[in-house]
Amino acid sequence: FTVLAIDKFKMFQLSGNFELYNGQFITKDHRNILLIVTPVYTNNSAVNEVLFSDIDRLINQLKQQEQFRNIEVDYFGNAVVALGNARRIKKDIVTTVSIAAVLLIIAITAFFRKKRTVLIIFMPLVFGVLVSLAFFYFLRSNISAISLGIGSVLVGISVDYALHIFSHYRKNLDIKALYKDITTPILMSSFTTAAAFMSLFFLNSRALNDLGLFAAISILSAALFSLIVLPHLIRTKSTRPPKQNLLDKLAAYHLKKKNLIWPFILLLTIVFYFFSGNVSFDADMMKNNYMSERLKKAEQELNRITSLSKKTIYLVSPGSTMDAALTANESTKHRIDSLANDGVIKESVVINHLFKPLAEQKKAIERWNRFRDKYGTQIKENLEQEGSKIGFKKSAFQNFEQFLDKDFEPVTMDQAGLLFAMLLDKYVIETDTMAAVINVVKVDSDPQAINKVYKTFDTDSSVWVVDKRLVTSELVRLLNDNLNKLVWVSLLVVFVILLIAYGRIELTIITMIPVLVSWIWTVGIMGLFGISFNIFNVIILTFIFGLGIDYSIFIMRGLIQGYKYGLKDLSSYKVSVLLSVLTTVLGIGVLIFAKHPALRSIALMSIIGIATVVFVTFNLLPGIFRWVVSYKNGLRNRPVTFLDLIFSIISLFIFMSEALLMSFLALIFEILPGNPKKKKWIFHVIFSKLTWFLIYFNFLTPKKILNPENEDFSKPAVIIANHQSHVDLMLMMLTSPKILIVSNARNYYNPVHGKAIRYADFLPQDIGYGKLAEMAAEKVKEGYSIMIFPEGHRSDTGVIRRFHKGAFQLANDLGIDILPIIIHGQYQCLKKSEFFLKRGFLETKILQRIDLSKKEFGETVKEQTKSIREYFIKEYDIVKKDLETPDYFYDYIIKNFVYKGPVLEWYTKIKVQLEDKYKFFNSIIPCDAVITDLGCGYGYLDFMLSLTEPGRRITAVDYDEDKIEIARNCAIKNERIQFMAGDINEMDFKPSDVFILNDVLHYMPEALQTETIEKCIARLNNGGMIIIRDADKSLQKRHLGTRITEFFSTNFGFNKTRFRLEFASRTLITGIAARHKLTLDIVDQTKRTSNLIYLLKKQG
Repeated sequence: FTVLAIDKFKMFQLSGNFELYNGQFITKDHRNILLIVTPVYTNNSAVNEVLFSDIDRLINQLKQQEQFRNIEVDYFGNAVVALGNARRIKKDIVTTVSIAAVLLIIAITAFFRKKRTVLIIFMPLVFGVLVSLAFFYFLRSNISAISLGIGSVLVGISVDYALHIFSHYRKNLDIKALYKDITTPILMSSFTTAAAFMSLFFLNSRALNDLGLFAAISILSAALFSLIVLPHLIRTKSTRPPKQNLLDKLAAYHLKKKNLIWPFILLLTIVFYFFSGNVSFDADMMKNNYMSERLKKAEQELNRITSLSKKTIYLVSPGSTMDAALTANESTKHRIDSLANDGVIKESVVINHLFKPLAEQKKAIERWNRFRDKYGTQIKENLEQEGSKIGFKKSAFQNFEQFLDKDFEPVTMDQAGLLFAMLLDKYVIETDTMAAVINVVKVDSDPQAINKVYKTFDTDSSVWVVDKRLVTSELVRLLNDNLNKLVWVSLLVVFVILLIAYGRIELTIITMIPVLVSWIWTVGIMGLFGISFNIFNVIILTFIFGLGIDYSIFIMRGLIQGYKYGLKDLSSYKVSVLLSVLTTVLGIGVLIFAKHPALRSIALMSIIGIATVVFVTFNLLPGIFRWVVSYKNGLRNRPVTFLDLIFSIISLFIFMSEALLMSFLALIFEILPGNPKKKKWIFHVIFSKLTWFLIYFNFLTPKKILNPENEDFSKPAVIIANHQSHVDLMLMMLTSPKILIVSNARNYYNPVHGKAIRYADFLPQDIGYGKLAEMAAEKVKEGYSIMIFPEGHRSDTGVIRRFHKGAFQLANDLGIDILPIIIHGQYQCLKKSEFFLKRGFLETKILQRIDLSKKEFGETVKEQTKSIREYFIKEYDIVKKDLETPDYFYDYIIKNFVYKGPVLEWYTKIKVQLEDKYKFFNSIIPCDAVITDLGCGYGYLDFMLSLTEPGRRITAVDYDEDKIEIARNCAIKNERIQFMAGDINEMDFKPSDVFILNDVLHYMPEALQTETIEKCIARLNNGGMIIIRDADKSLQKRHLGTRITEFFSTNFGFNKTRFRLEFASRTLITGIAARHKLTLDIVDQTKRTSNLIYLLKKQG
């Protein structure tokens, strides 16, 4: 080879610091020798354990020899790093698991004070794993090892089911209460968690598919085992509740300043959301590798003596043939040379420097031939002449002259022979369909230099940039895409399951809000402290937030039970959650003491994630739920619904927009030239139209304005109306543009709409009567009426409060009429001191004008005030009587059973509708009757009777204690209804005007039916009646329908039974009525069932 060729060969050497010496790679200073060993298995730790143990043994034997005692022998590579990680993980897990096991045993034993509890608690986990393994054994025959390993950790969530069961039984010591409290949340939790794991089937990975299936089967099996088997193992002889411990006190702790916690959570959520954008996915797996000091030293020494520490990038030029690839690589070579000249590329291997494509070879040969033809003869002559001068014979240059005269031909890669075998083979790829040339370049590990290489070839589709960083980035992108897809699929699946389980979108959203907020908190904390996502903590975070869903489900269960039954038992659910937190932190968080970076990363994310999930769930979820079902004065008579909330938000937006618009128009109108009175009139018209739009936008609320006197407001008056909500002012404004309202200082000087109110010449309340009267007199002359709410403040109950005399004094002083307007229904749509708007029925009735000069309502202002209030109340009661019918209160009854379970909610809707909203019962029962309802169920009839007529006094009895507790805790339950749980066959009845036996008699034998009716007759007041509705078994064709409905109601938990169903006959009731000389009317209102209504009346 020529010197030129040898120089080109140098680019193929391992490093510029090495040379071959006696067949070995040694550094140029001859102080280091490099041996390259290729293990058979790179990632088989068991085999490599033997390999490197033998290498260590050989090193020790070598160093025991005197001549090699001072020689250092180090080794480094992927295989030994992988082995080091495996050793470290094994040691860390053994240590931390041992610590965790001891701490768990101590914690669980100390809390439950029973040694065997620890064994029982882990039984569902073991059972679930065994069932899952059996499934794979019979149906799949194999399972990914990583799936089994990770899955075994993740299904640790199933331990929580046992903790919940033990915790609740510990407090109540009642298996029946245990099943009532725990069954639903455990089933919901297991289904949501299993479904989330099954969403891994949407990923294109067999290992993750196996993981999802393994975890899902294990969790469902563990949940069923917990519910079916565990209760049989936890019975105790003790009947006393345990003493409170630290967890009990922590669960029962309430923040003294609850009003501060919501702004605090909102503020932190905003802050953490801002920082969450700083979190990235760390693709550098080396950061999560563990290396001993010996390996670190070996790596540093290897980097010192070689260029291996430099960044290696592979640039591939593909082609249909090898020559096409070499041709394409010419362009790549020029750009590599350019980057090398700029100092970006430090070393490179480009085979085009040594082996060119055929076209380039032909050009080179042609250039050589032209040179030889032109200068060949002269070169020979000069060589002979100069050679002879220094003693060379003419024949000495014969070989050179033959070489000079030789005709060269292009050489293909197949003809390269030894050159290909020794140098080129590793840098080319050739298959039946394509070929490629590989260029190797080395740059400093400087991101700027690396990115410059990427940028140079980024837009060139004829060059493939192959680099660990780019490959990893692509893998990370795919992982992120898959994870994003997984997150959305999981959220969707969990959302659907929660929606089905709760039957309400509101409860579903509330349950998921803490999980989403805690996710923002966790990611925000990571961004705040510079913590990145990696492949390890992403998986564990998925597990942590699976726990978050479970915690939300259990806390929501406690809140629903409290709302449904009036129980104050949320702390027992919190205790079980805190137990789960304790076991999870001890089981996973203890990995913080591990030395392996990946394990510490898992532990750190576990601690941060669990801490945020628990804090947010404990504080945010109860607050949201309680706002939905209650306000500062107690339970809402109709809780907040999603649809109402949407309309409320839109209405608030419209109100704010219109207020700002009117304030802006007020500024414009002030500076516009023109007649001030005309401008004010136009302003009032715009104000009235915008108010009309705001009121009528909520089309879900029917509205009616009654004007029997055809009042047109052309004649000024002092308008008075009862005050129920903020909306009253807008109702008055849309009635006519010629109304000015006396407003309080808060509205008059409001920064949003105060300017508009002042420009509209509304009257400020706080300026004193004298000045107000002067202003009013001036506006009355312009044709405006003055509107005053004589109560002064809004009524929270709709009851007309005491009237102040200011409005009547003003009417007398100005010599104008009083115009009463009745507002009904507003207090139910917008409660006092709230900004939440609900659906309802609004009616505004304009009454006849009152001329105070006629003295029909008294001589003095005081007498007029009192008399007009009495007249107003009378007219209001007429409106109320006309509107507040069963149709009006139907929504109230339905809404009182919302958020108490989907089955109960739908049962309520169907039952009340089938009963035609109890219109018949309401029509026949006197408005002031004393009523005893025997077999009241959930109290639907009693609520309707009480709401429609406040004069009724009702005692409602049912055998089912659960139904009575639910009825007692309804917001519409008032002091006029008394609910009692008891057996009507064993209790004495109070004297009543009306006894109701509604679908009750067939639950008792005929003898007890007779006894019960006769007990009612004995306690029936004169002129009273007994209402019996029951099936008449003699109506055989229709009786089948009755039997079908009773089958479902008794076998699906709606109605309890002590005896076999025995339907009464018309003959039995007719006979009893005849014996006791009661009049009997029979009402047949149904066609599909045999139910009849018997009205037994006692003479007065």
